[in-house]
Amino acid sequence: MAINTYGDLKGELSAYLFHQRLLPRYDNCTLFFEADANSRLRVLPMEATALLTTVSGDVALPADYITWRTVRPTVDNPTAPAAIPPYDELDYVHPAYLPPVGRGYDRLFTIEGNTFKVRPVDDRGGAYELHYYRKIPTLTGSDLNTNWLLAEYPNAYLFGVLVELAAVQRNTEMAQLYKARRDEVFAEIIQRYALTTGATSPRVRTAEYY
Repeated sequence: MAINTYGDLKGELSAYLFHQRLLPRYDNCTLFFEADANSRLRVLPMEATALLTTVSGDVALPADYITWRTVRPTVDNPTAPAAIPPYDELDYVHPAYLPPVGRGYDRLFTIEGNTFKVRPVDDRGGAYELHYYRKIPTLTGSDLNTNWLLAEYPNAYLFGVLVELAAVQRNTEMAQLYKARRDEVFAEIIQRYALTTGATSPRVRTAEYY
């Protein structure tokens, strides 16, 4: 049977276990697997962009944010000196080194908790384009739910959730078996996107070119 939705996945889990006694634990075990996947994968389908509008230089990060890739201004900042190119990406600094509001000329940003902070302040609408890695959309909530990971790698979900269910049953042998298979799929996913998202030609310009 093809695994296209969360309902399909739950049916396959029950078939592997030969029972449905753990059906009430499927949601939690699926969330545990997704947390593990979010901490280990940084691949093309997880890339996203968002336009940020700050208030006094601060704005909440997107709800699905994992980690940033780059931040670029979308409009020229009239408060910056003429020597600073208008659309260069911003530099990240530790929160301790972010200047107070009203001070500093270099385009700097930091992330503190769930808040994106930028200096100098530019509160115009959509002034910053955040490129980041986002969380994998969860399957839990509806048997009709699906996402890119289930569509492309249903075995990752199957083996990953079985690991968590094996832990519930305190079945060490089963947990070790499916952990090894889950990790093999993770390695395949990482390798696949590492080979398909890099520069395709030595003529591709890098940041140092500019």
